[in-house]
Amino acid sequence: MSRLFRGTSAVMAFLFAVSVVVQWNDPDPLFWMALYGAAALLAVLAAIGQAPLVPNLVALALFAALAVAWAPAFFGSRSEAYTSWEMKAPQDEEPREAGGLLLCTVWSAVLSHRAWRTRTSA
Repeated sequence: MSRLFRGTSAVMAFLFAVSVVVQWNDPDPLFWMALYGAAALLAVLAAIGQAPLVPNLVALALFAALAVAWAPAFFGSRSEAYTSWEMKAPQDEEPREAGGLLLCTVWSAVLSHRAWRTRTSA
């Protein structure tokens, strides 16, 4: 794996780890901590040169299904849900969660693609 990809994976791992930490004050922290923790772990593995195909595909399927389920909250949200670090209204939580799921889905797709390419070129 290239240095750029490994470095990007390390940055993503850090961002997902921060996401785990900020879930402590969430109404359902364990669910979100587990999701972001899984994303962080897979990003760490990619950062150290490992990209296991099956775990990445499983994560991709899970994140994509959840992102689809939360999509209405993302698209029907107030702009204030994304323009402030602090939560301004209770209805801003779900759009932010949908955005996090979208990020997890996209990064899992990148990791899955990379794992697939690595596997088929070997």
